[in-house]
Amino acid sequence: MRRASQRRIEVFSPKLGRRLSLSSYGAWQLWLALEANPMAIDFCERPAYVDTSGRRMIDFWVRLRPGGGEFWLLDHANDSEQTDDAADASAQEDRAAHVEQLHGLPLRRIARGDLLGWSTPVSNWARIIPYLVTWRRFPDAVLAQSIVVHLGRTHTLDDILAHFADHDLPLVEAALYSVVAGGRVLSPDLATSPLGGDTRFCRA
Repeated sequence: MRRASQRRIEVFSPKLGRRLSLSSYGAWQLWLALEANPMAIDFCERPAYVDTSGRRMIDFWVRLRPGGGEFWLLDHANDSEQTDDAADASAQEDRAAHVEQLHGLPLRRIARGDLLGWSTPVSNWARIIPYLVTWRRFPDAVLAQSIVVHLGRTHTLDDILAHFADHDLPLVEAALYSVVAGGRVLSPDLATSPLGGDTRFCRA
């Protein structure tokens, strides 16, 4: 049960087709990562308690291609910044060598410090999600396929919008982001640079 003092962030998931209630900014970042990952085909927020205390819940259950599920947990124990690189690397190796299990599924702990490196892709996908919500209501499969065909070589966002200028441009963007979310088109720039006219896209 959510305590009165806890934050609640309401979002709509294009991938799930329903609303989600998230309890923290960190959980919101994890959700955007799931929406952006074509390998994440299903997920559920707050699926189980970490232990029998009833005070801490798993952030997400995630089902990944080609099969199998795992739990994602924002790890409060790793909130403090690590200053010793060698010790930090050793700790990461130890965690990788020991895969925790919960209810028979792998438990992936994600340190809040790790989320600091996600600021650019999180910001980009926060802008993309509204387009995907619109696309869910007004899909145009022919337009989406035409974009995939056009992207046989790398084009910028401005190039793509100019090529499909006879269409409604917000719908063109929605179609483009839908094929990115589906893994049919790639854009490494989304992980490193703010989304803009010079952002590059190419067929997967």
